[in-house]
Amino acid sequence: GVEDADSGATARMVHAGCRQVVSDWFAPGPALEGDEGAGIVLEADYDRKRIRLTGNVSGDPPFRGVLAHHGWRATQANLPTLTGASDPQVLAAAEVEL
Repeated sequence: GVEDADSGATARMVHAGCRQVVSDWFAPGPALEGDEGAGIVLEADYDRKRIRLTGNVSGDPPFRGVLAHHGWRATQANLPTLTGASDPQVLAAAEVEL
């Protein structure tokens, strides 16, 4: 029962909030430098935590493929210092209106 325009406006607000949180706490950068769509060769020592192989994966490196998406990683993290009063397991405190 919601209009498309209303759903779109809500999604844009949510994405703007997410973008603000990421930019406040992290400096995002590409997980792999290079132009998307460019050919790439991955040697045997490629970083398996930063690069995921997709498609017809078989055999052993070196792998030749195309960079479909450069991915994202945090080049810097500016997280707050936790104190004894903080509980790192609480993502958002419950609210009780009085």
